[in-house]
Amino acid sequence: MNRMSYFFMVITLLLPMTTHAANQLSKPDYQLLNKAANFIESEQYSVAYQYLVKIKDTVSSDYARALVAHNLGQVELQRENYGKALGHLNDAYQRDVLSKKQQSNLLRTIAQLSCLEVKWQTCIDHLNLWMKEEPTKIKGSDNFLLAQAYSQLENWQAVNAPVQAAINSIEVAPQSWYQLNIVAHIQLKQWQAAIGQQKVMISHYGDNPEFWRQLVFLHIQVKDNKAALADQRIGFENKLLREENDYLLLAQMLLQAEIPFYAGEVIQQGLDRGEVLRNKKNLTVLSHSWIQAGENQRAVQVLTKINQLDFSPKILIQIAQIQIQLQYWSAAKETLLTAIENSQGEQARLQLLLAIVHIKLKNYPESRQSLAIAANDQQIKGNVDSWMTYLEQISL
Repeated sequence: MNRMSYFFMVITLLLPMTTHAANQLSKPDYQLLNKAANFIESEQYSVAYQYLVKIKDTVSSDYARALVAHNLGQVELQRENYGKALGHLNDAYQRDVLSKKQQSNLLRTIAQLSCLEVKWQTCIDHLNLWMKEEPTKIKGSDNFLLAQAYSQLENWQAVNAPVQAAINSIEVAPQSWYQLNIVAHIQLKQWQAAIGQQKVMISHYGDNPEFWRQLVFLHIQVKDNKAALADQRIGFENKLLREENDYLLLAQMLLQAEIPFYAGEVIQQGLDRGEVLRNKKNLTVLSHSWIQAGENQRAVQVLTKINQLDFSPKILIQIAQIQIQLQYWSAAKETLLTAIENSQGEQARLQLLLAIVHIKLKNYPESRQSLAIAANDQQIKGNVDSWMTYLEQISL
């Protein structure tokens, strides 16, 4: 919580009251208190404090002592000694001798200072009492403060009513008011209510990318992937969600929605703009997008870049398989030879693929050699025999 914001809110409630109390004070008490008020008004706070402490036991009535305590509290507020101010103001309030209006203002101020001093239950009790006594004077800030106090005690069930009242009291509430309401709904697992309030906040503060991310998260939480994708896409197209994780999340959601081509376009845009790093992880997402979209040439280009960053026989096999689909026989042969040279496993399968490529290139002797090696793997022997039969037919 911002201590200074509370300080300014509190201090406006504590105007000097000595000059309005002459008819309730003896002449000596009035003169003593009026001198203190002059010190305060001229901002001689240290002098005022010392003087008030000196006359505290000198004044003759309980009313005068309440005013001394009140003015001590005012001085401590000005000096930002909030804990001491709270003690003095509580002393003035407990004497219960000031006017109804003065007591009401003190009660509200004590509540605010209690929150400022992290005395949450005291703040709640005093605020609720003040609101009961002065229902027509309640402001949105009072309800928000009450909601904050409940949230600090993790009494989430009690948060929603006052924070919603705070929001309803003004056409456009501060961001923090909506956020507290959303947090309360989340804590209570009231997901749809949280989503509704998040949308309300975005309608007023739609240029904040974090609010869009929160909305997408809430959709994902309730497994509404369609809504999550829609809002992630809106935020992306409005140039709000343009951090690396935003690109990757949108691409992953597009892949899940079976829209791989646009997923690839999203990642490629991020790479081109320098907002997505050209690392193995991100390029792998891009390669999956192009493969699923049937963009085989693009997939080969990306897989080649991945292999340059982190050499892997598995990547070489992927490249070879796509090259075979594209009927890039010579390129596939070179890729498979490199994979065979560097791979400890998958030798039989690689040799089978290489045999197929040799057949397409009409390198029949080389094809027989590869098929002979591949035939040692019983799991693929049936496929090997079929290709061997085919080879014998075309090489006659």
